[in-house]
Formats: sequence, structure tokens, C-alpha cells
Amino acid sequence: MVRPLVKKYVLGALLSCVLGGAVVTPSIAADDREVIWVTAKEKSMLMAEMRAFLHASQKILESNLSGDMQAVEEAARLVGVSLFKDTPEAIQEKLPITFTMIGPRAYMGFESIVDEAVGRGDMKVIFSHLAQLQKNCVACHALFRFEVKED
Repeated sequence: MVRPLVKKYVLGALLSCVLGGAVVTPSIAADDREVIWVTAKEKSMLMAEMRAFLHASQKILESNLSGDMQAVEEAARLVGVSLFKDTPEAIQEKLPITFTMIGPRAYMGFESIVDEAVGRGDMKVIFSHLAQLQKNCVACHALFRFEVKED
């Protein structure tokens, strides 16, 4: 019983380091990331959401470089808080606390980009928000993996 609790504290400490700017070196050895057990359908949904994050990030980079704040806003809005609200409760209940600490930061990170794009539209600020957002992605991928477990 103590082991899972200790693991969560260690993961939490690692998460703090990653989000604080420390570098996590990927391991070539065994994949020792925490497993989150989901159904095949849930995994597909989660992976699609992550691909949407990646697609939106690329679109934000491209649009920000060209100064197209409307396109920046549109790309970020698609994966902001409205997407978070669409996550089924059955999936949310399976997620460990350390994962739920990261998830909302991603959605809110995109919302901060929306706010900047419709506000001043400062390219440097948008790049800064996106850089911070990517730290969340890196932290999550360094700590967790989804595995299918059919009910």
C-alpha cells in the first residue's frame, strides 16, 4: 500500500522539476512510465486529443510567425477549455492525480494563447505561452503511458 503512494510523491516531485524547467532525459531502457489502464476506445480518444494538441501547436507557430492572430486564436480555441469539458467522466475517473495536475494546464495554456491573440496579439508572448505549454506535454509523456485493458 505504501509503494503506490511513494510512487505518486516521486512522480509529483519529477513533475515539479519538469514544469520548473529541468530537463528529463528519455530512457532507452525499459519503459517505466506509470501505466494508465483504459479501453481501446478511450485510448483512441485520448490519442486523438493529443494529436489535436500537436496540430494546434504547429498551426499556432506557423500563424504566429506570419502575424495572423485570427488563425492563432482559432487554432488555440479548438483545443482549449471547451475540449476539456468534452472529456468523458469515465476517463477522468481513471486518471491519476499527477496526470490531472498536468491536463488542465494544457487546456488553460491554449486559452492563454486565445486571450493574447484576441488582445494585444504580441507574438513574443504567444511564443512564451506555447513554450510553457510544451513543457506540460513533455512532462506528461515522460511520466505516463496508456495501455489497453478491456473490461
